[in-house]
Amino acid sequence: MKPARHQHGAWWGVAVMLLLAAGCRTLPPPEPAEPPVALAEVAMRQGEEIVVAGRFFPSGTRVITWLDDGGFNAYAPPADTATTAGSTPDNFGRRNPPGGPPTPGETAPHDLADLRELVDQFVIHYDSEGLSRRCFEVLQKRRLSAHFLLDLDGTVYQTLDLRERAYHATIANSRSIGIEIANIGALGPDERAKFAEWYQRDPGGALHVVPPERLGGPGIRTVDFIARPVRSDRITGEINGRKLEQYDFTPEQYAALIRLTAALHHVFPRLTLDCPRDAQGRIVAGKLSPTEFEHFRGLIGHFHIQANKVDPGPAFQWDRVIDGARALHAIPADGNPVQENKVSAPAPGVK
Repeated sequence: MKPARHQHGAWWGVAVMLLLAAGCRTLPPPEPAEPPVALAEVAMRQGEEIVVAGRFFPSGTRVITWLDDGGFNAYAPPADTATTAGSTPDNFGRRNPPGGPPTPGETAPHDLADLRELVDQFVIHYDSEGLSRRCFEVLQKRRLSAHFLLDLDGTVYQTLDLRERAYHATIANSRSIGIEIANIGALGPDERAKFAEWYQRDPGGALHVVPPERLGGPGIRTVDFIARPVRSDRITGEINGRKLEQYDFTPEQYAALIRLTAALHHVFPRLTLDCPRDAQGRIVAGKLSPTEFEHFRGLIGHFHIQANKVDPGPAFQWDRVIDGARALHAIPADGNPVQENKVSAPAPGVK
């Protein structure tokens, strides 16, 4: 299966430059529906595009695809897997149409129009590994996948075309896009030793991430990058009944995620710029009921889908991402355009 893209690479190059130059930026109009050409033939890629159904869409932030040097290729079989010629790795699949797997003679959603009708959730994870390089290695070994990895320096890695069903969030896989954000995660009171292994303070008291030497180097794309959480103290909160502590994500990660979220909303209009909230507008801090999950469209945490999960954790700033993405689309930050994302059962919020 060879990905394809839009013919007018130069036009998209101009669109990306305009996107970067604007202050409160809006995204360009939807791409014209014209026959694509092979992605490998593109000569005008600017380095900030995501790939959807074989076509490029500008994101406004640095994206390394699976075809780029240094990219992470989920299409390649894991190193420990014996495969025959022409076989497909088992760490991803085809998206199922609404209602379940395709019936005999029915094809899985594949083209852009079908995907826009199906994809309506953006699942946020922390990767627990602290580095995108390590995250990809673990996903491959576990026969799992995520469409995007977001490293400490804000580099976005796309591992699969968004037409694929990545294996990252059980019942949400067919309708969702998944991202793994580099962060060791939220820990219980008896797990604090891991914080000491990953975080240090410099002589001035500023906190920074120091990946353990046993990992063989951070593998971060930005040379000599120093990763500093947005907030220097651990954030506490309760998710799915667990009391947790977590260090925040980096400003570079938030900046990239805001732009990527805005781009995904542009490509997939059903993916709204909001997250699960209770009747008082507070962010829900636990698993949604089956009905709530069915009707939810927008940004969603892994913990909203599974009761045994807590990512992206209590430190994740939902409104920072949502308000930032809305600003790029000129949507009022104090408005809530998607009323169906309000759920009936109140729950303590995490921000």
